Amino acid sequence: MAAGSPPEGFDVLAADEAVHLVELALAGSGASSRNAACTAQYLVGAELAGHPSHGLRLVQQYCELAGTDGHRLDAVPSLDDSRGALSVVDAAGGLGYAALEMAVDAATATALEVGIGACSVIRCGHAGRAGAWVERAAGRGAAAIVLLGGADPPFAMAAGPGSVAALHTNPIAIGVPAEGAPLILDMATSLVAEGKVAIAASRGTTLPDGAIVDRDGKITADPAAYYDGGSLLPFAGHKGFGLAAMVEALSVGLTGAGESRPAEGALVICLHAGGFRPESDVRASIEELRSRLHDSSRERNVLAPGEPEAFARAASTILVETPVLARLRQLAAPPI
Repeated sequence: MAAGSPPEGFDVLAADEAVHLVELALAGSGASSRNAACTAQYLVGAELAGHPSHGLRLVQQYCELAGTDGHRLDAVPSLDDSRGALSVVDAAGGLGYAALEMAVDAATATALEVGIGACSVIRCGHAGRAGAWVERAAGRGAAAIVLLGGADPPFAMAAGPGSVAALHTNPIAIGVPAEGAPLILDMATSLVAEGKVAIAASRGTTLPDGAIVDRDGKITADPAAYYDGGSLLPFAGHKGFGLAAMVEALSVGLTGAGESRPAEGALVICLHAGGFRPESDVRASIEELRSRLHDSSRERNVLAPGEPEAFARAASTILVETPVLARLRQLAAPPI
């Protein structure tokens, strides 16, 4: 981050201090040291990657809901790897960070051994930025697809104007290793993620056209309308809605995550980066693709998927909204 005063309404926070504050806040709400440390690393990692929607603003929610399904901060995930190339992680009703880390590592290890590995995650709460999980796999030499979905109401996304919400945003992430930074696609199936709606509401900004509808099913750019009975809208209309449905079918229906609470789950699929041809050739091919994308620039600069996040991580500090930081410090303070 460049030297100078932060914008009005924001504070500058060192990344390592942010991690420490999140650990204290979560531990104060009953998190085990393992869960607190794991969750803190990924929340601050999201901030460093330029996605505050999946960063420190979530700590208050996690602490307020501590002990409920999906927010059991002392939950210990367990791995069943007795099914050959398939494995299952039971998140035990906790947040998804430690569980997804376990699932990615299990699927990657199997992929590197036999070429392909898949792991489901059940009874899983919020798991943060989906791109973090394919980044983890790519860093270990695997291409990965991660699907995150839920089937518990209230739902967030409607098919379009004039319909009611029937799905969650059900993100999908894909990562492929390269000679440089891996190519990473990380996207919600809604036009904007709910976290970005929350940020727009707190900052008094509007949303892109076609992002949400109000409680009457009419398109609006006012983020407050979402929290007054509105719904998110899918990207690309019926295509985004169809993709969201299929992500739920795979991450919840196929895995059985919908049979328990919370009815949220994940499906992690990993492929050995050198499974079809030498890994060095694969990485070189991805670099050729990256170069072609860069060379397509004219009036606008074209980046490869994942590069904005990779460039953002050069910073060692983050910008945090002043109220978010104040609340985080309050949660991290020892009880009087």
